[in-house]
Amino acid sequence: MVVDKDATRIEAACAQGVIGIAGDASHDEVLEAACIARAARVIVAPSRDDAAALIVLSARRLAPAARISVSVRAAENADLLHQAGADAIINPVLLGGQLLARAATNGHAVDYITDLAAARGRVALCERAVRADEVGQPLSSLSTGMGVRIIRAGKPIGWFDAAAQRLEAGDIVVEIVRADG
Repeated sequence: MVVDKDATRIEAACAQGVIGIAGDASHDEVLEAACIARAARVIVAPSRDDAAALIVLSARRLAPAARISVSVRAAENADLLHQAGADAIINPVLLGGQLLARAATNGHAVDYITDLAAARGRVALCERAVRADEVGQPLSSLSTGMGVRIIRAGKPIGWFDAAAQRLEAGDIVVEIVRADG
């Protein structure tokens, strides 16, 4: 489901097989028409941070269990968006700058990062719950992909940390997997 004020963008989304509503996502009635209360995930990417904050506040109130990801333009607004209820805050300008700086000396690494982030890349970075048959095993023993991180009780554990030598029930595994397609 896509909500946008621009009917041309709604038409483009519909051409890709996505349902769209032309309207202002900062208005509750538009979010309600989009059935946001049933949403598991919400992506907020308006052109202004103040609009993003208002949409995140409304989305959090109308869909309290949804995971909300938001794009922020000014780094100083990231904390405000977190306080508004965003779960993930992405600053494309900062991320792009970091990739540009790294590309100056690590072009192949940046190519791989781009591949990981691309919708149709050769590899994907995924997360999933640890399976029962993996409990007690090291992160490096995963057969589904290359384990790079564990999230345990909300805290990240790198593949290089001693705690990564034993997966526990309730862990979330972050792994690089081969993309299908």
